[in-house]
Amino acid sequence: MKIGYFCNPSNPGHQRDYRSVMNEVRNLSIFCDRAGFDSIWYAEHHFSIWGREVLPNPLIMAADIAARTQRIRIGLAAAIITFWHPLRLAEDLALLDQLLDGRLEIGLGRGNYGIEGTNLNPKADPRNPKQNFEVFAETLQILKKAFTERLFNHQGTHYTVPTPGFQWDRAHPVDDADYIDAATKELKYMSVYPRPLQQPYPPLWQVVDSPLAIEYAAQNDMGIIMWRPPVETLKERFRLYQETAAKATGKPVAWGARTSVVRDTFVADTMEQARDMAERHVMRYLNWSNWRGPKIYLKPGEVLTPAQEQQQVKELTFEFVKERSLLFGTPDYVVDKIAELEEELSMEQLLVNSTWLDIPHDIAMRSMQLFADKVLPRVRGGAQPAAISQKIGAAAR
Repeated sequence: MKIGYFCNPSNPGHQRDYRSVMNEVRNLSIFCDRAGFDSIWYAEHHFSIWGREVLPNPLIMAADIAARTQRIRIGLAAAIITFWHPLRLAEDLALLDQLLDGRLEIGLGRGNYGIEGTNLNPKADPRNPKQNFEVFAETLQILKKAFTERLFNHQGTHYTVPTPGFQWDRAHPVDDADYIDAATKELKYMSVYPRPLQQPYPPLWQVVDSPLAIEYAAQNDMGIIMWRPPVETLKERFRLYQETAAKATGKPVAWGARTSVVRDTFVADTMEQARDMAERHVMRYLNWSNWRGPKIYLKPGEVLTPAQEQQQVKELTFEFVKERSLLFGTPDYVVDKIAELEEELSMEQLLVNSTWLDIPHDIAMRSMQLFADKVLPRVRGGAQPAAISQKIGAAAR
């Protein structure tokens, strides 16, 4: 099982200098590279008026981190592809994979927030799920064509590539029969340059929640990234992915293959310290993002009483989410919980997250140092890399 870190930086109230926030992201990323994490993943969010999620372009972040790290794979979790023009996105992702020397992992998302879709690409407004999905599917089709075909075109509901009617002109004087209609000189095919270093393209992942999204990912050569469901629900969804992928490929698919789980994680010397140091931060974060309600934490067939439902909609409690979705406690406890996840799910990778809203950076890094020193070697089943012993200050340099 691979271990990665999910990074979604915030700056509540925009009270801090943005460079300080980015320097903390760099510090964390360098630390994860030296400590032996397999990957680090960056989110994409826009127009965060309050400062909850403040990284608008994970591709630029990935390029910056690539220049500061040696071996860690760098993921997008997710690039919200419905907000990008497909051709520009294909160019940027291919160039990024070249700059990263083939270390890129591409997580794809459809978008959750109306304020983003309405202002970046109204036809992909997530409040219109059907049309949002159409834009997502077409963008993915164009990306794959651009990555794998020297000459390609696309005729869809929302995009036509090339744009009809363009003729070679004085600015593009090469009369190339591969690209144009010989009689009309109209452009009929496109090429994207460069192509990704990883062929046919970097690993693709989709951040998913619903069964339909899981099935779509399995049918379209994408792994899945899931966040908060408990083990029992994850098992059902992993089974759906496995069965759908096997049907789509006509080949057996191993249990847990191409699956990822994200878990909010905090490690301390005692169970009490973990809760005292981080409960208020993680619960503030989870309640700020509780617009889906408590259903995402439920086990199959589980039904809350009206009073329970009302309570958790109003304010999620630590007791409600802890056993369902958190890795909070001593190194021994966290190792046991990860072992349970691996035993039940055989997932390909676990992504941990300790960066919640207003948690002080030094507190989050103290947890990650304990994770690197006392959890990571044990869940890997081998000796810890020498680099793990390099402390946080070394990462900052």
